[in-house]
Amino acid sequence: MPLGIGIGQVVGLIREARQLEGSSARIAVSGAGAEELAAALALGGDRGALSVGGDPLGAVLAIRLVDGEPSAAETAVLRRISRAGTPLLVVQRGGAVRIPHVLPGDVLDAEAELPVADVVAAIARVAGEQAPALAARLPTLRAAVARRLIGTTSLANAAVAASPWMKQAQFPVLTIAQSRMLLLLGRSRGDVLPRDPQALALAAGPAVAGAVGVGLGARALVRGLPFGGPLVRAAVAYAGTRLLGAARLRL
Repeated sequence: MPLGIGIGQVVGLIREARQLEGSSARIAVSGAGAEELAAALALGGDRGALSVGGDPLGAVLAIRLVDGEPSAAETAVLRRISRAGTPLLVVQRGGAVRIPHVLPGDVLDAEAELPVADVVAAIARVAGEQAPALAARLPTLRAAVARRLIGTTSLANAAVAASPWMKQAQFPVLTIAQSRMLLLLGRSRGDVLPRDPQALALAAGPAVAGAVGVGLGARALVRGLPFGGPLVRAAVAYAGTRLLGAARLRL
């Protein structure tokens, strides 16, 4: 393919997006108030993406609700989840007591009401590669997952554009990252890729074409400026990626 983008890279993007379609990723919620939080997260979506009171070790993310200072039994549960490597969020009611086995940034304070908006933002941050698959099943997560996906891709592309150490061409790296972002944004909204090869090419084509178009425009802009440098390239790459993501969300 032209512009340094290989067909293998495009196929890899499609495979990644397609794998998420069959994902059975789930969030395990436990502790006092778990049913209430699960109902809020599942609003308008697939309740099967959340399990309440079950074994959290098979989940992609565990959320534990804790009242006040954790007991010895509560601490044992948190230790078990942490040692298993399952990402863990804690919603703590009543005080700022240190919660063991959990990163401070992953402890969310709750007052009279559950901080659902904070939990949603934390899920988008902690769920990692499974966040788009979860958002496809849980509409309450979609806005937060989209913001994080666009933000992290934009920052990564800015770093690539500013890097003086990259030995490979930057254009295909930036374009593939943007194409991946667009496909995952679609997946997070429940888009399903067709199985027929020709229809699949037509479905994936706009994402790649859009990224290529933005990339060519950004490259022309940088070359036409009377000044340059890594900061300029980073700013253009960042702005172009965010613009592309925002446009996808409006479609």
